Amino acid sequence: MRLRFTRFLLAACLSLLIVAPSVAQSVPTPEQYFGFRIGADGELARYPKILEYFALLAKQTDRVKFEVLGKTTMGNDYALLRISSPENLAGFDRLVEINRRLADPRGLADAEAQELAAEGKPFYLVYATIHSTEVSNGQAIVHIVHRLATESSPFIREILDNSVILMIPSVNPDGQHLVIDHWYKTKGTSYGRVYPDLYHKYVGHDDNRDWFMFTQKETRMNIDLVQNRFKPIITHDMHQQGPNGSRIFVPPFTDPFDPNIHPILSLGQATVGQAMASALIGEGKEGVAWLQSYDMWSPARQYMAYHGQPRILTEIANSGGNLADPYVNPQRGRPLGPQEPRWSFPVPYSKDTWTLGQQVDYGVTAALAGMSHVAKYGREWLYNFYRVHRDWVTYDKGPYAFVVPATQRDQFAAYEMLEILEFGDVEIHRATSAFSANGKQYPAGSYVIKTAQPYGAFAKTMLEKQVYPDLRVFPGGPPEPPYDVTGHTLWMLMGVTVDQVDKAFDAPLELVKAVKPVTAPVPARPRGAYLVGPESYGVFKLVAELQKANIPTFRAGAAFDNHPAGTFIIPSTPASQKIVEQAAANLGLVVSGVDRMPAVDGFRLKAGTKVGLWKGANNMPGGWLMWLLEQYDINHEVVKAQDFAGDLNAKYDVILLPSGTSKARIVNGLDPKRNDPAEWSWAFGVGDAGWTKLKAFVENGGTLLAIGSAVETATELLNLPIEKALPEAPPRFGPQATQASESVSQATVDGALRDAFSSPARLMQTLRDRVADPSSLFYCPGSLLQNEFDTTNPVAWGMPEAWPIFFESDQAYRLRPGFGVDTKVVSRYPRENILQSGWLLGEEYLRDQANVVSFRVGKGYVVTYGSQVDFRTQPRATFRLIFNAMFHGPSTPVGAPQMGK
Repeated sequence: MRLRFTRFLLAACLSLLIVAPSVAQSVPTPEQYFGFRIGADGELARYPKILEYFALLAKQTDRVKFEVLGKTTMGNDYALLRISSPENLAGFDRLVEINRRLADPRGLADAEAQELAAEGKPFYLVYATIHSTEVSNGQAIVHIVHRLATESSPFIREILDNSVILMIPSVNPDGQHLVIDHWYKTKGTSYGRVYPDLYHKYVGHDDNRDWFMFTQKETRMNIDLVQNRFKPIITHDMHQQGPNGSRIFVPPFTDPFDPNIHPILSLGQATVGQAMASALIGEGKEGVAWLQSYDMWSPARQYMAYHGQPRILTEIANSGGNLADPYVNPQRGRPLGPQEPRWSFPVPYSKDTWTLGQQVDYGVTAALAGMSHVAKYGREWLYNFYRVHRDWVTYDKGPYAFVVPATQRDQFAAYEMLEILEFGDVEIHRATSAFSANGKQYPAGSYVIKTAQPYGAFAKTMLEKQVYPDLRVFPGGPPEPPYDVTGHTLWMLMGVTVDQVDKAFDAPLELVKAVKPVTAPVPARPRGAYLVGPESYGVFKLVAELQKANIPTFRAGAAFDNHPAGTFIIPSTPASQKIVEQAAANLGLVVSGVDRMPAVDGFRLKAGTKVGLWKGANNMPGGWLMWLLEQYDINHEVVKAQDFAGDLNAKYDVILLPSGTSKARIVNGLDPKRNDPAEWSWAFGVGDAGWTKLKAFVENGGTLLAIGSAVETATELLNLPIEKALPEAPPRFGPQATQASESVSQATVDGALRDAFSSPARLMQTLRDRVADPSSLFYCPGSLLQNEFDTTNPVAWGMPEAWPIFFESDQAYRLRPGFGVDTKVVSRYPRENILQSGWLLGEEYLRDQANVVSFRVGKGYVVTYGSQVDFRTQPRATFRLIFNAMFHGPSTPVGAPQMGK
């Protein structure tokens, strides 16, 4: 009997050994399916075919589940793969249930958490190509999925049996279509092979800076349908960096870390990164680095770090502008990248050539090593996931809570802020009656966000003021640049009053199930007009609707009867009644009615005000502005080079110049020899004649708005009577940042510093250079700075007298004599307490200097915004500075007798 049973076991084992190869043989290899070796020079698998291949693997194996989560901005499929053993996939819902219980451990004992951690399986989320020119990772995932779906090695079996892999093949599918289609479309031509415009319709490279405002469809699908739905315990974000630094960066990150990120997560991040480094170096892969220029400060790039997960960032060197072709060091024979070994860069790269195939191999090794480590220690990872959330639900280090008073200047802003927090899984409570906290009375309807909750880390980092550490290259020397911005206090960005309360208080609270807009009451239809205040940036959604319906709209030029300057005066008609009532319901706008037109001088908005956005090619601030104009349904078009053949004043009332718009970009544009005119002529240069026409557009009555660095362009165009007030230093990052500028190796920086300090003469020269470096005198890499507003100026109508603006490597200005140009300062920096959140060196240079300035030039109107009041569409409190000018410039003055006519 025992011999017969033994034979049965042997037969069963042999059958298992045979099944896996037969499954693998029935599934085409990537090379068979795509017709070339993935990673071959010059070849890129297209995104639709990659999805087809993954759907085939899901159909032909029992280890893969494939689903389309939704459609992207441009209508492409946003997909998700679930990869694990058949048993884990069959019990997937139970595994998600465990994750969700560990993520909210209130009422859960440590022993129960240990049992759940033993039962559960860690979810490893990995995604690629959020930046679409970083093509190798989109190719590497094909190999990764094929191996996980078909291979039966103990290494792969351990990953499948002990973890669940969630994979988003591309976080920006639209960019995969644009970039790879362009690569093949230009093959064999004289045109540039790299897509010349934004590879996301609106935000380009900034699509991974959207992790706390949640503006884009792709961000929202990732968070809503993956992060918040499945509660993964780790996220691996596959990126690429420039070709001349290390071959790959893996964690740990360099300083600083946001102190709201739990230390368990920073340690877990380092542990996985070092597992990746060990695997890469063990395979003989050179140029592996850690502790490079990437830090862990800004939540704009790392939603997951505030939701119990380490963010594993890998950055593989790309091929530069060659995309899928090999990159060769211009100094032939000289190895690529730094050549001095360090403990965080132990094996320099020894060759002068770097291929797509190598990039793919590095990506596969790093990803599988990360998965293997998490699978091997799955129980520990799940228990640590619980510990992080346990520590937050019992958090008592202060503050206790943030209170959002029920009474706000802008109820729409308060709603949008609360909706952002709610979308980020933050719990929000509302007071059912009045209460007191920190000696202040709050009415019923006020909101309370406690820090002791599962995602208190996200609530706290978004609502507190940031105090960025003063990091210097050497003591007393220039600043050590952060990787991204340093200030992101949400209520300052939104224009909402929020109070931080450090000590516990009692209040009658109810949990908010769903944040809803405040519905403002609307009076019965008056005989004269509706009056709507200018305090909400949401009011411009109402203005856009009125413009579309061709309803006359007026603004008061001065305060009257307790209504501020800038109040909208809308003649009462059945058509206006419907639009105003809907706006009050959706936007919380306070509406009053009068039976007689107010006796106040003012302005009549031009019907159908037409805005031209000078976007140019590959300008991220322009893309963000295009998104903003679309969200508000503003009547606009992107300005085309062909427009300059006609009458600009006949086509546009307003032309908007985003930051990054220079004279060279306007005059020269894209090179016609390098870009197909049939597709790209809109972005060609307009020449010197076009430059002159733009000047004439203003002088003949047009409105020109210039933001950020475009202020210098407008100043050069029109000889505006302003001059720079700040020492200049090249921006380390920001709207004009390129992938190359973001990928400087820390090894390169440190090597340069060691070289500079290698002799007394070099040391003295370095010190002289550093002292002369303007960034040693003034530096502000993305912070919130106080401004004072002239609220009688039409550009600042509706603004409070003082509020923070966003400043990212921008400029301040002082006025100089300007004959024939009427110049008015709209906002300026105060004389003290300028920094509100973030990091600022050299505050004295800003004191009493101008930020926003308006001009009358000829018959035209010009407004310059020294700071980026629209930066990534995050500082919504200052949107009205743009919208006010946009509609005021083309408006017509009217006296009180003509008001409403």
